[in-house]
Amino acid sequence: MTMPAGVSVPTAVLLSILLLAATLLPAAPAAAEPELLSQGQPVRASAVENNDPELVAKHAVDGSLATRWASHHEDPSWIWVDLGQPSQVQRVEIVWEAAYSTSYGIGLSDDGVNWTNVAWVDAADGGTDVLQVSGTGRYVRLYGQTRNGIAGHSLWELRVFGSPVPEKEPEKQPESEKDESAQQEEPEQPASPPPANTPEPQLPPAPSDRPTPEREGPPGSVVYYVVKQQGERAETIEDIAQRLLGSAARWPEIVQLSKAIRQKDGKYLTDPHTLLAGWVLQLPDDAAGEGVKFGRLPGTGKKKPSPSPSPSATPSPSPVVARESADGSAAVAEFLLPVGLVLGGLLVLAGLVLAAIRLVALARRRRTEKIPFDDSVLRTDTSAAWTVDHALRALIAACERDGLEVPGVTGVFVEGGTLRLRLTNPASVGPAPWSVSDDGQSWVAPLSKLQAAPVSDGSTARFSRLVNLGMSETGRVLVDFSLARGVVSLDGSVRARHEVLRRWLGEFTGNPWSGEPRVVMVGDGLPRPDQVEHVPGFDQVKQEMEVGDGGVLVLSQPPSSADRDFLAERFADPAFRWVVIVLGSWSAAKWRFTARDDGWLRSGFLPHVRYDEQAAVRRGSE
Repeated sequence: MTMPAGVSVPTAVLLSILLLAATLLPAAPAAAEPELLSQGQPVRASAVENNDPELVAKHAVDGSLATRWASHHEDPSWIWVDLGQPSQVQRVEIVWEAAYSTSYGIGLSDDGVNWTNVAWVDAADGGTDVLQVSGTGRYVRLYGQTRNGIAGHSLWELRVFGSPVPEKEPEKQPESEKDESAQQEEPEQPASPPPANTPEPQLPPAPSDRPTPEREGPPGSVVYYVVKQQGERAETIEDIAQRLLGSAARWPEIVQLSKAIRQKDGKYLTDPHTLLAGWVLQLPDDAAGEGVKFGRLPGTGKKKPSPSPSPSATPSPSPVVARESADGSAAVAEFLLPVGLVLGGLLVLAGLVLAAIRLVALARRRRTEKIPFDDSVLRTDTSAAWTVDHALRALIAACERDGLEVPGVTGVFVEGGTLRLRLTNPASVGPAPWSVSDDGQSWVAPLSKLQAAPVSDGSTARFSRLVNLGMSETGRVLVDFSLARGVVSLDGSVRARHEVLRRWLGEFTGNPWSGEPRVVMVGDGLPRPDQVEHVPGFDQVKQEMEVGDGGVLVLSQPPSSADRDFLAERFADPAFRWVVIVLGSWSAAKWRFTARDDGWLRSGFLPHVRYDEQAAVRRGSE
């Protein structure tokens, strides 16, 4: 289409949108998308790893990719969710953690006891699985038959999509019998008891079950609560709901009332399972208990406006309104509703187009600006690197002395006066001064004996991807990135993840055991150290990843579907020695890290570590 002279791009776009309205109005409505049925529903699991409260089953349906469920280290293991009513299930999505099920099934049940399998997966490879299923049931179970390693079955999210099965409407009663039946109406029968061995879902009590306290306050007063610190972290929203509302299951009510409140630090409640001490939460009127206050919200900004409803989310009229509506008003509403939705959608779309145009213009102005790279964090702790290097060489020398094969090492932990190796495969016999754990998964040696032990002058190339992540509560943590055998994602704010990435690159290139790996960065918005290569696209490095000794590849965004298939094929080759890191959140990553602004680095398979605990050492001063 040729644009008339003198017409700006934004104006032309808006005119095009308005012209589309005529074609959009008569269009037949699209088939309704299946809705998410599982989030926040009651769940039950076969077991919880070490009975850890941070790994309980409810985290699998809380809508957060920062929390997870994990089973005991055993096969089989299972988890099911109660949808609350019989539903037509159409799709199941599973976001696996690093410890995933390699063989598992999806089952449906009406009673939580008798199950019908609707899907079975063999040779699963983790990441995110999307299963198209068909069946009806109230309970949906994931049954993990086998797992990929020595850990349990673990997942970040279990999502069930479909639609509730509508209840049958009772037959209309003749008018002559209504009065008589009203007088003889029997009391409502209680709900059927839950099936055997099935915990009764903890539903929030009705408002009438809890008295509303009488309160006095200035105009505009509401019931609120200020989140308190408990030990090393703030209270959880479930604990607050349990203590002040009588049921932990009522936490969504708090979220609904509080999500639009701008907190004193400028943030909003976006993740209900990550509260900060000092935040203000508005509570339902029946809240009661220590800390509950009534008045105007303190130290908060104005509430942000509620978002416009999505054009596809058309609310259903209540039965009362439907019965009282006359045919004429129903016809008017039927005409006005699609018109209003289309016009509202066009206005929102127009605003998004204008915002996108402004963002593109701003990005073009900034494209030439380079992010300065701070070389001071290329190395983080030379003394720790020397200690670990000496221990690894002592390990090689001890194995050579006793005629043992040097074991594969997934992680190194410097804990107090000892150094612990986590092995890739159990080994029941270790050379002195190493002692072996009961399960054969760990070798431990005192640092004093390692420092005095003879060392090998042989190659330490087998440890070249070993990276010092930082300090946990028990000591220093190092992990071998070559064992990820898949993409590693690094999420968090731009500042935090760039700082962690700089430290990782320093570890990959500067440790005594590192060698001289090739480091390639792909995309915009990445740190730009001089000693690494920068290419604009992934295709420019693909061919070189087919051969060679490997290296480190950093992507500014998740790979495309074709690139993901390419990487999966390469990682399936045991000789492939590249480490691939994606900046940002990507649910399909094998290992997922989150760098927090408070200096903590979190993952689903390692202890939380502080990545900022060590003063930086410049290369020039070494």
